[in-house]
Amino acid sequence: ATGVGAARVGGRRCRRSGHAAPAAVALRAATGKFSLDAPAAGELRFVAGTVAEGRPGAKVLHFLRHAEAEVNAAGRAFEKDDPRKKAVRLDMKYFDSRLSEKGLAACKELRVGTYKGRLAPPSVQLVLVSPLTRALQTATAVFGCGEAGQPSLISVEALREFCGKAFQPCDSRRDPKELSADFPHAAFENVPAGPDTLLGPEVVESPESADARIRWLLSWIRSRPETNIACVGHMQILTRVLAEHMAPAGWDTSAYEPLSNLDIRSVTIAFD
Repeated sequence: ATGVGAARVGGRRCRRSGHAAPAAVALRAATGKFSLDAPAAGELRFVAGTVAEGRPGAKVLHFLRHAEAEVNAAGRAFEKDDPRKKAVRLDMKYFDSRLSEKGLAACKELRVGTYKGRLAPPSVQLVLVSPLTRALQTATAVFGCGEAGQPSLISVEALREFCGKAFQPCDSRRDPKELSADFPHAAFENVPAGPDTLLGPEVVESPESADARIRWLLSWIRSRPETNIACVGHMQILTRVLAEHMAPAGWDTSAYEPLSNLDIRSVTIAFD
């Protein structure tokens, strides 16, 4: 059975980490929080960063934050402490917010290497993506998913945004049947059927559930044959992946600023 753990209390925001790298980090399979028929049980051990490079079976994961969404564009009209900025994120008009026109244009530019002087995205064998519309749009436009000869697109609940403090309609998910109609080139078997149970009025996700989603993601990636994989998601969940899971396993965060729209962080990971 599939299910998602949620809590009616706020969680904490991800912190940036400067942990020293151990030989390997052990992660145990999720129990009782997030569940989608975990692809592997028991203990999962891995190292990340330069220590993982050259190891047998090493994979490179490219974490990409989505492009500017309509809710981002609307919020940027106000100063940080302006209450109207927060009101934008609480507006049901932005339920499962789509990309803005600027965001769509930026994706096309990034694909050909003309976005703000950045290189074109890396060539990958598989694209994993959050089931939120703005992430699906980003993955499709940046990697050409759905076009002949381009990588397959698989949506996973594990990559959707982490909201631990307040319900924000923009971060809510639509039913996979509806998403499939809009993105017929994507697979949604790894997204729970039916309406969103992870986030809603007075319902937010616990940090434990978010970490369980990340453990599920890493376990699922370990089971895949691909060695070069893109993971398209959101600010908070990707920050948590990097700071709370990759950094303790050896990935150096010191050279990086917080993720902006269309930022990519490439991390080599090797499972024991």
